[in-house]
Order: sequence, then structure tokens, then C-alpha cells
Amino acid sequence: MNGKLVFLSKRLLWWTFWAIIGVLVLNAAVGLWMQYQHLVFNDSTCEPIGIYKLLGSPYPLHDGELVEVEIPGPAHHAAIAEGLKYHWFPAGQPWIKEIAAVPGQAVILARSGARVDGHTLPNSRVDRWTPSHHHRIVHYPFGTYHLKRGQVWLYAPGNYAFDSSYYGPVPETSILQRAVPWWTIPGSQFWLQKGD
Repeated sequence: MNGKLVFLSKRLLWWTFWAIIGVLVLNAAVGLWMQYQHLVFNDSTCEPIGIYKLLGSPYPLHDGELVEVEIPGPAHHAAIAEGLKYHWFPAGQPWIKEIAAVPGQAVILARSGARVDGHTLPNSRVDRWTPSHHHRIVHYPFGTYHLKRGQVWLYAPGNYAFDSSYYGPVPETSILQRAVPWWTIPGSQFWLQKGD
């Protein structure tokens, strides 16, 4: 009886080992395939969660386009430093955002939201607190901003989206590539529920 238990335990360990190897190989294969297809996975609810296809050079930049963005450094604004400190997003992982405004356009930022050339961006109210109300959120100063050459204003429609309303305009050089949804979960940008 004891020998049978030892045999079953060894067999279970053997199958567990091969299952782990299989998962690792599959994960590596999917990663290589996505890289070859120029696909990236977005797990942030700033935009719908899912897979986005990268289309190469974003230039010339246009408002309304989705882009892959290199995260600004913590020296760029206190909100970036705060987000990194509390692990609201991983350091060094590019974001998927929408370009809301390009040089020559005006952005009015208020608690109620951001307006670009007179049009309010949907669901852009500036939040005061994190979803759990554990941390007050640093935001960009309210006011009117006329984007200068080399600047873009980023926007994301999701609840608690972290965009230029919190860290201000970013340099055009932060924009890596244009992006389009390849497969996403509709409505997932609203999964985090807004509080009062």
C-alpha cells in the first residue's frame, strides 16, 4: 500500500512537471507570435482590455488616434511619481492612449473634465481619490493650455483613467506607434466603478 502511494506521488510530480513545462512553452510561443504580428496586450482599464495591433510610425500625429506611448519619467510630473510609488502601473510598460489634442489646439482642464477646442471629452472628470479612497490623486493644475510644438495631450475614456489630466501634455517623442484594437473586451474600461 505504501509503495503504491509513493508510485502515485512520483507520477503526480512527473505530470505536474510536464504541465508546467507545457505552459511555459505555450506562453513563449504565444509571446513570439504576438511579437511577430506586432500585437500588444493592454491590461489597463484606461482603454478596453485586450489586444492591440501596432501599425508603425505615428507621424503625422492626429487627434482621435490611438497610440502606444512610452511612460513619461517620474520627473515629468508628481502624478507619475505617485503612480509608480503606489504601483498603479508597472514601470517601463508602454500605455495605449488616445491623442486628444496636438500642437495648435487648446485644452481647458477643470474638475468636471477636459475640453478640447470647445468639446468635452467623455468621462474625463478629474478624480480626487483612488477607487478605494486610500490615496488622494495628484492632478495637473486646472486651467487653459495651448499646446505648443512638440506637445500632445493624451486621453483615455475609462473610469479612473490615468491621462494628461493628471500629468499634463507629453512630448511627441513619447509616442511610439499608432495602434488599433485587434481583440478587446467591450466596456472593460468601465469595470472600475466610480465613487462619489
